[in-house]
Amino acid sequence: MTHDIVVLGAGPSGSVVARRLAAAGARVALVGAASRGGWEGLSARSRTLLAEEGIDASAGVLAGPCARSGVWAEGRAVEGLEWLVERRRLAAALRGGAVQAGADFRPDTAMHSERVAGQWHVHLRAGALLRAGLVVDARGRRGPQRRGPLLLAVGQQFRRQPAAQSGTHIHATDFGWCWWAERESALWVQVVGRPRARNPAAWLAAAAAQVPALARALDGASAQGELVARPAHARLGVAPSDPTRWQVGDAALALDPLSGQGVYEALRGARLAATAIQSVMNGGDALAAHRFIAERREEAWQHGVSVAAAFYRESGDRGAFWSGTAAAYEALLPNPVESAERAVAARIERRPVLDEGRIFERDVIVTAANPRGVWHIAGVPLVELREYLERSDQPTVSAAAAVFDRPQSAVVSAIHWLQTTGNLLQQIPPRLSLGG
Repeated sequence: MTHDIVVLGAGPSGSVVARRLAAAGARVALVGAASRGGWEGLSARSRTLLAEEGIDASAGVLAGPCARSGVWAEGRAVEGLEWLVERRRLAAALRGGAVQAGADFRPDTAMHSERVAGQWHVHLRAGALLRAGLVVDARGRRGPQRRGPLLLAVGQQFRRQPAAQSGTHIHATDFGWCWWAERESALWVQVVGRPRARNPAAWLAAAAAQVPALARALDGASAQGELVARPAHARLGVAPSDPTRWQVGDAALALDPLSGQGVYEALRGARLAATAIQSVMNGGDALAAHRFIAERREEAWQHGVSVAAAFYRESGDRGAFWSGTAAAYEALLPNPVESAERAVAARIERRPVLDEGRIFERDVIVTAANPRGVWHIAGVPLVELREYLERSDQPTVSAAAAVFDRPQSAVVSAIHWLQTTGNLLQQIPPRLSLGG
């Protein structure tokens, strides 16, 4: 069977990409087996993105908001709110949305994919062969990468007497940190640490021995199912060299769970990838679209690494796990002196931008406050406006409005933006004013 796109991996990210592309009219095959179990705590903005993907309160997938409490560095109390979701239920709900949008779901495993005569051939375990012009890899952590310190998350489901109220808790230990969630008679406990430091199977008991609140939560609880272990280190996947191959989810970017951005970035990245792929299918430049995605991943990576480094450094006096992990993350950050020097002056660069649903290369103005670059204000292209103002003997707002086919008020807004950047205009003609 021939498709436009084959998405490898039917987890949340793969399903979001498949739904959006199928809804846009593409013939999409979504290939993947069942997700692994476990619970996640979601932020308010992750919940907002899920609502936009059809997973709102009425879907019955999210629980909350739940109070979050805990104790962190030097006894500092942790407070907040988060929503609870079970991984399998979330994946199934998003997968259902993709199917409803028209995606061809194959509950199978992709064994091998290759380019043959300008098409991708994807061989499934059950024997089927799928053909498509584009492939999206959403199968998790695999392939070349840049990564942070190696971390492992070990989780276990428990049953016990119903809790008085739902809630989540986070605490630091001397060998890692633990997070647990209580909802009715269900309890999920997860501990994050270094896999070689001690036997991961003993982490839950070791954490309970150090955290009285966790010991109380586990009192009388019985384990349900097997212990679940999954990688927890931050990683940035190396972008594919083939412009017809894309990455989303953990295949593209995974953040340390302590940074609190993992689910949000996975959903956001999947949506951006779907937009970029649509741009290519509508005639946009594939290399520009890949660069657009790569730049935003790099920005999210640097932010996530910075947040994680700060959290681990805050508890650095607790022992080698904390100080060593903080130092490893800090080593991934750019040199602060070089970054400061580069951010001093506004500059013009050629970068990919999103313009009416398609991605193109444009001249943008990069500043410390706008590291991605700004290419227009109110529809007026800034670099072209700057060139017009500096080469014209008698520039006027009305003339500029005619040149760029924009209202005079839009031109004034763009000129004001250029003025406030400090070093972009050699001279601001004093006669430039609305109607001048």
